[in-house]
Amino acid sequence: MLIIAETPRLVIRTWQESDLKPYADLVGAQHATTEFGRHRPLSKAETDLWRYQVELDQQGWSRWAVVLKESNQLIGYCGFSNYGNSVEMSWRFRQEFRGKGMVMEAAEAVTDLGFKRLGFNEIISFASTENEFAKDVMEGLGMDLQGFEGWSNRTVARYSLTQSH
Repeated sequence: MLIIAETPRLVIRTWQESDLKPYADLVGAQHATTEFGRHRPLSKAETDLWRYQVELDQQGWSRWAVVLKESNQLIGYCGFSNYGNSVEMSWRFRQEFRGKGMVMEAAEAVTDLGFKRLGFNEIISFASTENEFAKDVMEGLGMDLQGFEGWSNRTVARYSLTQSH
């Protein structure tokens, strides 16, 4: 396990095998009750964690586990993925930890990491037009609305933040 960043209440770190079940619960995926598959993933959740690890190994960034310091409980994830020629930041947290400033705490730490340590010039993020919580987080980070895009059967708002912001 490698700690990527710390905030007053959170640890942002690489994934560990013990994260599989809580991650599966977070994303609503079925999970295997056995240990990690030795040669191939056993579930969608395990596939995600393998992919995040491959991205970390190849490019040095991906989505990271967000853990509550006081209990060492996995409460969500926050990090980056490729979106065309851009870097997209996304997050997901257990419902009971939303609205307490923890999503913003993690997103600020990850944004800072993206600009200062990883050298990104721009970070983008998307939210469905109905997702006021996500839009509030993006605007709280200082992101500007760039426009709207069609994704499958819905419209999403595209936000952007540049390093000079």
